[in-house]
Amino acid sequence: MASSQLRHNLLNIILIIVIIGVIWLLMALLLSSFSTSENKKQTPLMQNKITSKGVTYLEKIDNFSLQEFDAKAQLSHSVKAKNYFSFKNSPALLIEPKVTFYDEKGLKDYMLNSKRAYYTDTGEIKFKGEVSVQSSNGLSHKINTEELLIGIKTSDLMSKKPVTYLGENIKIISQGIRMHAKDDRMKLTGYTKINQDSGQQILTKDLYINQSKGQKYYYSNNKTTYLAKKNKIYASGVDMDRQKQVIQLLGKVKIVQDSGSKINTKNLTIDQSNGLEVYRTKEKIHYQSNIADIHAFGMNYDVAEQKIKLMGGVVGRYE
Repeated sequence: MASSQLRHNLLNIILIIVIIGVIWLLMALLLSSFSTSENKKQTPLMQNKITSKGVTYLEKIDNFSLQEFDAKAQLSHSVKAKNYFSFKNSPALLIEPKVTFYDEKGLKDYMLNSKRAYYTDTGEIKFKGEVSVQSSNGLSHKINTEELLIGIKTSDLMSKKPVTYLGENIKIISQGIRMHAKDDRMKLTGYTKINQDSGQQILTKDLYINQSKGQKYYYSNNKTTYLAKKNKIYASGVDMDRQKQVIQLLGKVKIVQDSGSKINTKNLTIDQSNGLEVYRTKEKIHYQSNIADIHAFGMNYDVAEQKIKLMGGVVGRYE
C-alpha cells in the first residue's frame, strides 16, 4: 500500500516537471520569435540612418526648406537643400544648398549655391568647394575654397583658407577672402596672384575688387610685380579697370626687359584693349641698356612691335 502511494506521488511530480518544462519551452520560443520580428523591423531603420560616407545621422529631411525673419518680422533669408542631415556631435549637413538673401522690400538681393554646406553651432552656414554667387544686378561670382562662411547677421562671405576666384577672362588665387555680396565688393587677402587669359600675371597683396554699379575695378596699394612674356615690371601698387582693359602700375616703376635693359619711371599705364600691350607714361624716363643711357619726359612702348618712343627733351649717350 505504501509502495503504491509512493509510486503515485512520483508520477505526479514527474508530470508537474514535464508541464513546467513545456511552459518554459513555449515561452522561450515565443520570446525568440518576438525578438526576431523586432530585429527584422529595426534593420531597415538602422540602414536608413547611414549616410553615403558611412556616418550615422539622427534625422534626414528631403527637400529641406527654411525661412528666417529679422527683428522687424521681415524675411531675411531662406535656405533650401536637396537633403538635410543632423548628427549627434557634428554640424548639420546640407546637400545641394541654395541660400537666398532678401532686401528690405522683400526682393531677392543675392543667392549662393554649391554642392555641400554645413550649419555651424552659431547658426551660420559654411560652404564647401566651389560656390556660385548670383547678385541682383546680374553679376555672377565663382569662388572655390575649402570653406566659405556666410555671416547671417552681416551677410558677409569670409574665408581664411586658400581661395580661387574666377572672374571674366581672369583667375585670381589668394590666401583668403572677405566679400560684401550685397554691393559686389570684396577683398582677396594675403599674397595674391592674378592670371590673365592672355598670359600675363600680376603678383600683389590684399587685392580689392569693386564691381558695384557696373564697375570692374581691381586695386592694391602693396608692392606689385607684373610678369609678361618679354618684360618684368615692379611697382608700388596696381589699379585695374577691367572694362577699359587698362592697368595702372602706381608709384615708382622699374621695367626689366628680357634683353637686360632697364627703364625707370613712375605711374605706368598698360593698355591691353583690342589685344594690344602698350606701355605709356608722361613721367620722367631713365632708359639703360648695354649701349645707351637716355633720359626723357614720356614714353610709348609697343611690346608686340618691340618699339619704344621716348619723348620730351630726350638726352642721352651711346657707346
